[in-house]
Amino acid sequence: MHDDIGAGRHLETSGGQIAKALVAGSGLGGLLILMLLIAAGQRAPLALLAGWAIGTLFAGLALAAVGGPIWLLLHAIGLRRGRYAAGVTGLLALGLFVGAQSGGGLFSLAPIDTRSWLLGLAFKLAQAMAVALFAGGIGLAMWRIAYRPTP
Repeated sequence: MHDDIGAGRHLETSGGQIAKALVAGSGLGGLLILMLLIAAGQRAPLALLAGWAIGTLFAGLALAAVGGPIWLLLHAIGLRRGRYAAGVTGLLALGLFVGAQSGGGLFSLAPIDTRSWLLGLAFKLAQAMAVALFAGGIGLAMWRIAYRPTP
């Protein structure tokens, strides 16, 4: 049976599946933070471990506080496919990443970069897109854990 949004099957979830998805998403979010720390040049093992632990904690908080209400709304209106989970998670991560950039966001660069403004902007855009794509993958993994088709 097809419903009005074009989904060929009905997907349902449970509290246990949601908890598992949140744990997995938090861990993968911490891994994303760890990768960003390594890309920024951090090499101290204790700092990397602390960054992963704090990243995991804050990723879980962001997923629950920001992503949770949006996911609940999408679930209620019947948008339960993986592409919606990936798109929403990627866009949220992109917004958080750009908002967290120091000095005014994506389009501001350090004074040393003024001669190569275009190159610096291209690097920041590429980094932001990589974060959004990785976060979209996290959303897709969470969706796969949280939902199961009903017969």
